[in-house]
Amino acid sequence: MKAVIIDDEIDICLLLGMILKKQGINSLLAHNLTDGLEKVIAEQPMIIFMDNNLPDGQGIDQIATFREKMPKAKLFMISAMEGISEKAIALGADGFLEKPLNMNKIMELIK
Repeated sequence: MKAVIIDDEIDICLLLGMILKKQGINSLLAHNLTDGLEKVIAEQPMIIFMDNNLPDGQGIDQIATFREKMPKAKLFMISAMEGISEKAIALGADGFLEKPLNMNKIMELIK
């Protein structure tokens, strides 16, 4: 199983990647929406973690685009911003992770 992690914070990418690896999930990293979408199209992952505040836009505004490319993938939004979790889920995200990340919450989402 593969995942794509889209976040401009290296520490978040490494932490998520390490947690996923322990669960037998290989992950690819992207630090902006453009690179993330390219990796999603090329790799066809079953899980997508996408930050909201990225250098080339807001992840929440791209949920529909990612859903169109990978309708069956689980898409989880990540953000430190309060109050956007309901909007992200209404737009098609399968779940929401608040920063700082909680390992137990990550494990709940990927099972």
